[in-house]
Amino acid sequence: MFEIGGKYISCKELSTGNINCTYQVNYIRDGVNKSYIVQRINDKVFTDPVRLMDNIVAVTDYVRENIKKKDLSTKRFVLRVFLTKDEGKPFYRDNTGGYWRVYRYIADSVTFDSTDDLKIIERTGEAFGRFQNCLDGFDASVLYPVIPGFHDTPARYKKFKEIIAADPLNRAASVNKETERLLSFESKASLLQRYLEEGKLPLRVTHNDTKCNNVAFDKNTGEALAVLDLDTVMPGAVAYDFGDAIRFIANTCVEDDPDTENVKLSIEKYAAFTEGFLSEVGEKLTDFEKETLNLGVFTMTVELALRFLGDYVEGDKYFKTKYPGHNLDRARNQLALAEDVLKSELKLNEILAEYV
Repeated sequence: MFEIGGKYISCKELSTGNINCTYQVNYIRDGVNKSYIVQRINDKVFTDPVRLMDNIVAVTDYVRENIKKKDLSTKRFVLRVFLTKDEGKPFYRDNTGGYWRVYRYIADSVTFDSTDDLKIIERTGEAFGRFQNCLDGFDASVLYPVIPGFHDTPARYKKFKEIIAADPLNRAASVNKETERLLSFESKASLLQRYLEEGKLPLRVTHNDTKCNNVAFDKNTGEALAVLDLDTVMPGAVAYDFGDAIRFIANTCVEDDPDTENVKLSIEKYAAFTEGFLSEVGEKLTDFEKETLNLGVFTMTVELALRFLGDYVEGDKYFKTKYPGHNLDRARNQLALAEDVLKSELKLNEILAEYV
């Protein structure tokens, strides 16, 4: 099936990740244990797995070639997808129509769902900055939009207004305050999309899930070994990835904490990630890209607040919830974070200026 040699030993399902079914499969070859990650792609979420895999192969091939040219030590920085023996494809389709793929397992590695360790945060920034650096020059327009309009904020606003107007469960009146505040942010939050359309920002490959747990670290040295989960690589603005990373990593509480008094942007975490990120890619970015990085923090936070609140009003159809009002708590949390980003704008710009 796949180009894996050796004798099969064992298999176990992994609980990491919420979308694809993931397994660690163990083989022995020439007396050496070899482990692999086997995944079934969720084709309900990713409706065109073939084109998704085309994206991943194109991006990983380009990154690996760049690493080779630059003689970097991080040879495994993106994981090679194994090809099928017979057809040489990066996926196998079973007799039920399911799509499967295989990656090499990174031994002695660890990931973090969240962390307060500023060194890990800095190295997370380095990893995603290096990812951008290694993709400099790649024509992002050739990538298939796995989730069309994912960060088209004006389109998100249009959808949100339609949901509020329809108000299928009579919830809109109870969130007037949140709705009005979000609508007051529309002009500022729509700028990145406008800058892309006007050509003021270059179209780049974006990862679109820049969390700590999508970086594999050496469990002994703490070095960032690889950027993981390339399912959502798409064309976009570098500020998307920077902004979403800060939104998630630098929030002083979890994104569904119902007490908005706990919600603040950690300046220390922001600085650590920014230092790491720009140390790797700062020289590749245009001046205007660097100027708009903090706009990305605001935009990504507002956009998620829009999505949470819209989902609440519509009846919690998209995001999984654990209790009634869960999406409303999430929306208020992200709205509070967006407001704190605005309050901190001057300080964030000062820190950014230190590293550009």
